[in-house]
Amino acid sequence: MRALATGSLVHGVVVPSLTHIAYRAADSDHEQAWLLEQGMFVVATVPIELQTGLEPAEMGA
Repeated sequence: MRALATGSLVHGVVVPSLTHIAYRAADSDHEQAWLLEQGMFVVATVPIELQTGLEPAEMGA
C-alpha cells in the first residue's frame, strides 16, 4: 500500500475493514494519518469492529 501511495496512480484506498490496513486500532490511525499526508483517502465499507471493539469472530454473529 505504501509503495502505491507514493506514486500518482492511486488516490485512495477502499477496504472491507480497517483491520486490512492494520490490526490494532492505534496502528490503523497511524496508517490513515500517513495516507492523508500523502493526499489519499481511506474508507472501510464495514468499519464497525474498530468503533465498537468487537472481536473478528463476533463480526459474523
